[in-house]
Amino acid sequence: MKSAWKSLALVLPLLAACGGQPQQENTPADAAPESQQASLTTPTATVRFLGGWSQEQRGAIVRGGQLVVDYELYRMTDCHNSTYAGQQAWDTLAYVRFQPGGQLFSGSVKQATGSTTFVNKPFVVPTVPADATSVELWFFTSGRTCQSRYDSNYGQNYRFPVEAQSPAAVAWAGDWGGSFSRECVHQNTLANPIVLDSYVMERACKWVDADVYVPGVTDAATARPELVQAQVEFSVDGGPLQYKWLSYQGRVGNNHRWRWEVSSEPLQYTTWSQYQYAFRYSTDGVSWYRIALGAGPSGGTARTVQRAF
Repeated sequence: MKSAWKSLALVLPLLAACGGQPQQENTPADAAPESQQASLTTPTATVRFLGGWSQEQRGAIVRGGQLVVDYELYRMTDCHNSTYAGQQAWDTLAYVRFQPGGQLFSGSVKQATGSTTFVNKPFVVPTVPADATSVELWFFTSGRTCQSRYDSNYGQNYRFPVEAQSPAAVAWAGDWGGSFSRECVHQNTLANPIVLDSYVMERACKWVDADVYVPGVTDAATARPELVQAQVEFSVDGGPLQYKWLSYQGRVGNNHRWRWEVSSEPLQYTTWSQYQYAFRYSTDGVSWYRIALGAGPSGGTARTVQRAF
């Protein structure tokens, strides 16, 4: 399939998804190996390319570590109707180039879940080069019967710094707070369990906050929240654990505050009785500092959200 995309790229106009051409043409290269998923034994960072043309970095990109590229497959849909012999015939490729050495990696970010359905497939660079100081990324979508397109930041490519070593480990996390009222103002205490009744569901803000301290990161003069990986870990009625990224709220003293937006939509329109949740933080994507009713690597018993509507 990839050779078909390469041939197509050579004959169709090269257009950036947002305008302009990517630097150095950025056409698929024979020398660009496709990476394979590796086990989490080294520092791991994730760069996410979301719908609405936004992107974010989660964790420090470190020399010798891994880099995971999480690309929203339907961010660029120009070729998604391309077919051949009754089958969908298109693909989206990620390109990752490190500077100053120019090491180039590429591979598909598309995975089939059926004959006509597809989901995002993370692309993993297993080892960030030892001489890297930065990395640039771009994406190429092409198909049998469509005009190929680039997502390349108006031809400038998406750029992120590479660190010589990992930041310090998380030293502390805690100070639960949040808002479940119409005032929508952070309160420095948080009930356990959180009880969601019809009034809260219909009229109140619903979020949970907690703070984290990382020496040299959260107390630095320049805020770099991308160096901290922050997630909520939760299960619904005893089901399997799920994880979502938290949103950075700013600096509080020498700490960073992170938030879980407890969205009304899944709570209102799904059947459930109890959510159990904890927060966890990391600077390497491998070792996590977990907080619930306790703190540390385990974090103790999970906190609870109960349904009362």
